[in-house]
Amino acid sequence: MSSTTTRSPAPPTTRTPWFALIVLAFAVFATVTVEMVPAGLLPAMSAAFEVSAAQVGLLVSLWAAVIIVTSLPAVRLTARVDRRTLIVATLAVMAFANLVTALAPTFEVVLVVRVVAAIAHGTFWSVVMVYATSLVDASISGRTVAIVSAGASGATVVGIPLGALVGQVADWRLVFAGLGAVLTVAAAVIGRRLPRLAGGPPTARGEGHRDRSFAAVLAAAIACLLTAAASFTLFTYVAPYLTDVAGLPSSWISPLLFAFGAAGIAGLAIAAVTSDRWPIASLVLMSALFAAGLGTLGIASQSAPAVIGGILAWGLAIGGLPAMLQSRLLGVASPALRGLASALMVVFFNAGISLGATLGGVLESGVGLVAAAFAAASLAALAGVAVVASRLLAGR
Repeated sequence: MSSTTTRSPAPPTTRTPWFALIVLAFAVFATVTVEMVPAGLLPAMSAAFEVSAAQVGLLVSLWAAVIIVTSLPAVRLTARVDRRTLIVATLAVMAFANLVTALAPTFEVVLVVRVVAAIAHGTFWSVVMVYATSLVDASISGRTVAIVSAGASGATVVGIPLGALVGQVADWRLVFAGLGAVLTVAAAVIGRRLPRLAGGPPTARGEGHRDRSFAAVLAAAIACLLTAAASFTLFTYVAPYLTDVAGLPSSWISPLLFAFGAAGIAGLAIAAVTSDRWPIASLVLMSALFAAGLGTLGIASQSAPAVIGGILAWGLAIGGLPAMLQSRLLGVASPALRGLASALMVVFFNAGISLGATLGGVLESGVGLVAAAFAAASLAALAGVAVVASRLLAGR
């Protein structure tokens, strides 16, 4: 039987399908919270399993490494699977992994099921934006990506802090049990209420390189990598930067991080408004703001107003850039390459996180965090260059 290429049961619409996009954003919120919440539960989990904080930290760092290694093979292996079915399956796997984590008798069990959940998460992220944009006309794809991406911002601002709070006042196991239940609900609603979307033939090894859109896709993916690396070069060490370099009281850290997250939500809203109308101009300007904010943290590290302004500019930019870059990446990819392009976004962004955290650590222990701010600003500027390169290679 030949595989169908039908993309949805109805033609894509120029009207925003709010219910479907909110449900997908809710699923994104849950998965990103699952990814990062061990960082907020580190002391409690360390004590429960009698392991070091560094070992518990593996639950986050290993997650990114697994995604980098497995996302592209997973996309090829699941190419023919109905997209809705694949989303439901990955959420179900993550739900099961979280419930096992909540009941895990040993740290080794947690580590194994986190690897399984990370494979599912990478596959989910490789398909969810392709699925979301298939529901709408191309003219509103940027807005669509921004709406679904709001789930990731919500995880940063609400999900992860709430998980940490529950872990402190109650039990860290309740956090994972609750996330398992949330993921189960998300999978059930998507399976019952959202339309099917047939898969297609997998992209053969080496075939993507021959696609005319591959060079533009690769340039956009490199922009994703540089953007993530720029942000995490300094964000990983933002607390010591604020206290030891900028000389701000430690009591300012939480309010400033909250302001950073709030600015990120504003940046996402800007992305939703501008990505479809001015895709390149908005991306270049946001990248410039990103570089300027990080550069300010290097140039004026002794000025409290300048540091606050730099933090807000950085937060605004990094809130909008991932959604804008994802929209750009899918926009320049040919129909045959869209699945691979989405997987590249996942791989390159996670690689950027690892690269940035590593670079920040080297600079922090060597020449200092002011140098890390300048390095981050330089990477942000290079990301803007990669965006322009993508425009030139795509011709649009």
